[in-house]
Amino acid sequence: MNRTPLRRAYVSATVSTLLALLLTEPSLAHVDVQPRLVEHSTVTELRVELPRLRAGAPPERLEVEAPGVEMLASTALGAAEGETLWSVRIRVSPTVPAGNLLLVLRGVFANGESVEVDGSITVVPGAEKTPAGSFPWVAVVAGAGLALAIAATGLVLARRRG
Repeated sequence: MNRTPLRRAYVSATVSTLLALLLTEPSLAHVDVQPRLVEHSTVTELRVELPRLRAGAPPERLEVEAPGVEMLASTALGAAEGETLWSVRIRVSPTVPAGNLLLVLRGVFANGESVEVDGSITVVPGAEKTPAGSFPWVAVVAGAGLALAIAATGLVLARRRG
């Protein structure tokens, strides 16, 4: 049995795999969106850290898109070593199902070009808020008044008997 042809194939496959691994560059870029948890119908300020999206100057503005997400404002906080830091205010509609939500983060540059990257947040149901007028103040005041009237009547009757 001649095993030489298989050895050559294994050696060439191993060498080509090693060369492919050595010649590729690791992706050091990352997108960071904080906080990850966002409540329905609540205005939330996100801190978004973007990697260098292209050579040259950083983006002039950041746009955030997702179904049911309203972007209220976007402000650049600074840039360091090619990464940019942004403050983005959003509101998530209550029609968006709770769970993981993919955001499209679009960096827009001075010449009008844009680059899109993905980020994600987790949407949670907001705390149920009762309207300001929902507490039954009228019923509480009427009940307290009725209780005072009964107590006063009982006190007057008790004094007359005694």
